[in-house]
Amino acid sequence: MQINPFIFRAYDIRGIFGKDLTKEVFQKIGFVIGKKGEKILVGHDIRSHGKILARGLISGLEKKKSKVFYCGKSSFGLCLFSGQKIKAKKILFITASHLPSEWNGLKPFHGDGEPFSSKEIEKIKNDVLKIEKKEIEFKKPKAKKINLKKEYVLDLLKKFPLLKKANLKIVADYGNGSVSLVGPKIFKAFSLRAINLFSKPDPKFPNRSPEPTFEATKILREKVVKEKADFGVAFDGDGDRGVIVDDKGRYLSGNQIGIILGKFLLKEEKRKKIVKTVACSMAVKEELESLGAKIVESPVGHNFVVSRCKKEKAILGIEESSHIVMPKYYLFDDAILIPLKIGDILVKTKKKLSEIVDEIKIYPFEEIVFDCEDQKKFLVIEKLKEDFAKKYSDLSFLDGIKVNFDFGWALIRASNTSPKIRLYVEAKTKEDLEKIKKEFSNNLLSCIQQSS
Repeated sequence: MQINPFIFRAYDIRGIFGKDLTKEVFQKIGFVIGKKGEKILVGHDIRSHGKILARGLISGLEKKKSKVFYCGKSSFGLCLFSGQKIKAKKILFITASHLPSEWNGLKPFHGDGEPFSSKEIEKIKNDVLKIEKKEIEFKKPKAKKINLKKEYVLDLLKKFPLLKKANLKIVADYGNGSVSLVGPKIFKAFSLRAINLFSKPDPKFPNRSPEPTFEATKILREKVVKEKADFGVAFDGDGDRGVIVDDKGRYLSGNQIGIILGKFLLKEEKRKKIVKTVACSMAVKEELESLGAKIVESPVGHNFVVSRCKKEKAILGIEESSHIVMPKYYLFDDAILIPLKIGDILVKTKKKLSEIVDEIKIYPFEEIVFDCEDQKKFLVIEKLKEDFAKKYSDLSFLDGIKVNFDFGWALIRASNTSPKIRLYVEAKTKEDLEKIKKEFSNNLLSCIQQSS
């Protein structure tokens, strides 16, 4: 079959199972990634086709004589922890994260949890396309199976000792995703009074979208208030993002979660660098710089945030979509750390989460998503760069196009994971937000229509 080059994205590989992704395609990817004698761990989320793709991937890796270990069906955090524990050189997690059930993909990592860079994925793409017509004999995988769930739970217990005796009540919404494989056991080990929602793994995601949006967390928000819980958490499909709901049932943005975590990590750590993406709220910089933080900006994407955290020796990485990196615990963005750290903060401060939320500043912010074919989305961005350079004075091209004003900003960037272009707008007032939103929505929509 002809391999679709658009499955290779800026920080992972994604496509429709059976159409873009097959056992044979993954076998070629494994053949390209594999290296003789190199220890590699393979795992996958709860999607029904994860095991099929894993067999192809492992077959390709073993064809290159890699020493392959297999952790099977797993949450993101458990897989990455397992790879570190066995000192793997590479960790390959098969997932499509928050995308619908027909999708799948591959997130490749180095042994310390740092994601492959865009250049490394581009090289995989080029090498795979060179051998797309080559027949690779398929052999039954012989990878050694491992299960380090017990070690993972014990490691988390060591990292948050105060939580063992905390009298906290939480509501955990797993969305039938991968964290349901380990989350209930983790919260029970901490003696947290956890009310579990949608905790049965189901690749069809029958109860809500694997993307934990405001709309998708309606039941969670209502349950937190009804049960008078200290807070709630909703995980995405594979477990690298967790969104928090406070005790008043308010859905917290990634910016709010980042500011709360940043405030307390700055008190605990000597180092002061914090990484945030270009799409994060201006409140992140305002709130945390006043406490001594040195803010470092990165492009949007978990790989950029993690890599920048590693390079800068940062204490925190914040992405507006609730990817959060706390390197003092793990370099990778394991979503289970978010509720555990929030719980740790509540124990230390003896405050309600809503009280902490009320102390932080937040501005009107909105993200608008426009459909645009993968083949055209980057051409649209380049055209807008030319147009905006003539029209606006304060521009940044670190990731897409960011236009700054005294009263707010707008960012237009092509999605690296799907055929979409995203517009982010923030302003100091709702009136200014609507003004920016209207102006840049019209500009973007017009450019997309002209490219059709």
